[in-house]
Amino acid sequence: MIFYIARQPIFDRQKKLVAYELLFRDGFANAFPNVDSNEATERLVENSEFSSGIDALTANNKAFINFTERAICSQLPQVLPKNSIVVELLETVQPTDEVYDAVVALKEQGYTVALDDFEYDARWARFMPHIDIIKMDFRLMSVPQIKQQMKSHQGFEGQYLAEKVESYDEFNQSYELGFDYFQGYFFAKPEIIQRRSLSVSQKVYLELLEKVTAEQYNPDEIAHIVERDTGVSFKLLRFVNSAFFARRSKITSLKQAVVRLGQEEVRKFVAIIATASLGETKPNELTRLSITRARFCEQLALKDKRYGAEPGAAFLSGLLSKLDAMMDDELSKILGHIHAGPTILQALIEKRGAISFFLATAAAIERIDWQHIERAADKLKLSSSAVIALYHEASNWAAAVNRDE
Repeated sequence: MIFYIARQPIFDRQKKLVAYELLFRDGFANAFPNVDSNEATERLVENSEFSSGIDALTANNKAFINFTERAICSQLPQVLPKNSIVVELLETVQPTDEVYDAVVALKEQGYTVALDDFEYDARWARFMPHIDIIKMDFRLMSVPQIKQQMKSHQGFEGQYLAEKVESYDEFNQSYELGFDYFQGYFFAKPEIIQRRSLSVSQKVYLELLEKVTAEQYNPDEIAHIVERDTGVSFKLLRFVNSAFFARRSKITSLKQAVVRLGQEEVRKFVAIIATASLGETKPNELTRLSITRARFCEQLALKDKRYGAEPGAAFLSGLLSKLDAMMDDELSKILGHIHAGPTILQALIEKRGAISFFLATAAAIERIDWQHIERAADKLKLSSSAVIALYHEASNWAAAVNRDE
């Protein structure tokens, strides 16, 4: 499923980009979505956090995100990292006791809070010491009205943002009035960004990948995720009881699986299940190729200790190497989302190190590049036929795993 976000830049007094405002949209036309404000906020938060990450949408700048009264009071902003966002209270939010308590809690937790399209009245007085940014709309108020509003903000020690700045004159006026930040068509129109939205199950599988690829692997965390999702539990138990393992007695729990197979084997096969599930809508060949690469890289790491490649990391790197094709997104973004460890990033993004060499060898075999295969075989101190045989063994292993997964 595709979702759309409008992204409009925000600049400081030196015209330096400092943030973006993010708004949920229903397509490339930049039209307002046909949903209420609560649903729009919830969709934006869900998609930006779990699909691509706030920082990926804003190039590591802060994101101004609109929150409704319901969202503020239900602590929805706290789902997002405090250093990445500005919590923007929509102009429809009322200054109730519940909202006040929510704003104070946000400030205590280190969040930046802004008021959108703000027009002061006395009910907001107690909020002023807790507000970091006030946004004022140059389309709604004249310069004298803006001056009067700014004078009435007693107790406010934050910064001002001028929005809907659409001409050079308006920029100059807001600059002279002392505004700190500026947003509007004078600088840039909103840009529509398209992203692929994740299903609930895909989010579970990405969370699993994050846990199994961590440098400090914690089997208890894996067990917790698997046990709370019946779909994952079913797939894992079906897999470990399949003909691939040829077991006499049936395994009925994750704990049994860990005891019978060992932590590293369970880690490996949970990763296979998660990766295969993320690619369910893609051709099965893509999953088989990923598993083949994983096994091939693992076997090279085991066979040639000179390279110092850890077999588990080699396996995971091979498995994740086609994740961009499976999820229709940049591999660096996906790996960033699951917080992949430095060894995997070195192999897949930086393209260096022993595991990267193993992957390049696999790719050469896949495209039948004989010159590359011979050079790789020479480095591995193996014959070309031995390297190809190792890949074919990995392919057969992948076919067996993929059949039973």
